Amino acid sequence: MAAFIRIWHRLDFLFPERQVFTRKLPIWQSLLMFAGLTALFSLAGSFLPANGFIGFDWVNFFSIQRIASFHPPWTVYAVAPLTWPLLIGLTLASVSFAAFMRSSHPISAAATLLCLPVLWTVFLGQLEGLVLLGLLGLPWLAPLALIKPQVSFFAFGARRSYLIALVLVIGVSLLIWGPWPLRMLSVESYYAEGRYQQNIGLGWWGLPLTLATAWFSRGDLDMLMLSGAFTTPHLIPYNLLPLTPALARLRPRAALLGCFFSWLPLSANYIGPFGWWLGWFFVAWLWLNLAARRYPHARFSAWINKL
Repeated sequence: MAAFIRIWHRLDFLFPERQVFTRKLPIWQSLLMFAGLTALFSLAGSFLPANGFIGFDWVNFFSIQRIASFHPPWTVYAVAPLTWPLLIGLTLASVSFAAFMRSSHPISAAATLLCLPVLWTVFLGQLEGLVLLGLLGLPWLAPLALIKPQVSFFAFGARRSYLIALVLVIGVSLLIWGPWPLRMLSVESYYAEGRYQQNIGLGWWGLPLTLATAWFSRGDLDMLMLSGAFTTPHLIPYNLLPLTPALARLRPRAALLGCFFSWLPLSANYIGPFGWWLGWFFVAWLWLNLAARRYPHARFSAWINKL
């Protein structure tokens, strides 16, 4: 045990202290603010009908607890207490609170709420907002952060406590439900029509980009998620919602440009399936801007800051 502790402490270089939030609120203020935002957005959501066009995934899957086999087995318990207005409320409250805590300027925070991944998630009635809520509550809400782990999984590398929570959740869940991650890895075989055109996941092809950026992302959960996104095998642009609040950390002009990049995948409606892949501009732009802030003396930083 003593040897393990010594090795554990020698890994300090993997977990440098990085300040992601620009604000630090007492826990009671954070809870009060989040509850108020949830109530406000839930009320607004009650006027938005989930009619199958809006809220398609909510109506056809989550509202009737029809959970796809590639989701973690505890997803059904996370979905069971939800209503349509509450799902909207939690999603927009999570994005708003995460952006507020990170924001360098009100315009940057507002740009976050206008990004395609946020509005697309609300339109579909998907669960990425719950994933972001889990990230806000790490390490205690680790199971919630893992219900759709395409990008959130990599955030667990930011701190030791997050990594311990990840190991505990995975370990206990394997004891209860068996080798469920194998079902998650077969997500593409779930769809009868095969791989979606909207799926821009690079899988192993993106590993060099992840390896090239991960070292420079240590300790920063936003940068780690952006870095890990390059390796995710199944990634539809709305899956990027958990890392979207990173936009609030940018200067207003850079944040507005990032918001514009987030909408580029919809160009597929005009230029064909290749347009979906333009979503990588959003990921690359976010990572480069955060890296420029972290490493101001790097050569590319001056170029980024001029834009």
